[in-house]
Amino acid sequence: MYLTGERQLKLDAKLRLTLPADFRRQFDDRICLVPLKDAIWGFTPEGHEAWTASYFPNGFNPRDREQDKLQRTLMRRTVTVEIDSAGRIALSKLPQEKLAKLGISRDVMVIGNRDHIEVWDAAHFAELNADDDEDLDDLMFD
Repeated sequence: MYLTGERQLKLDAKLRLTLPADFRRQFDDRICLVPLKDAIWGFTPEGHEAWTASYFPNGFNPRDREQDKLQRTLMRRTVTVEIDSAGRIALSKLPQEKLAKLGISRDVMVIGNRDHIEVWDAAHFAELNADDDEDLDDLMFD
């Protein structure tokens, strides 16, 4: 899986997101949604498993309280939803307070970020990334 690019989209009245065709082809029939600090991250089930495992490079130790808490929190925050025949995912399956905290209601920006997609509130994304082109040049070329 290799996801790139960005698309500005609108959620429908039922808070469903229609995945762009090139993103949709990367997923089968399910997507694991994880609301994080600024966006909802979406993984294939296999990608989600690899992502969560990456937090435990020496293997998960259930007797380590911090590891146990981190894994439990990652897993309980994740909601796996079906991708319907029209390529839509129901963001309404996520807790409403998480959607409200992220400001996600109608206009969204969907980003391909290597092994996952990110769904951002469009206005928040634009605000945080207003200087991306200049920042990229600065980061790449000293």
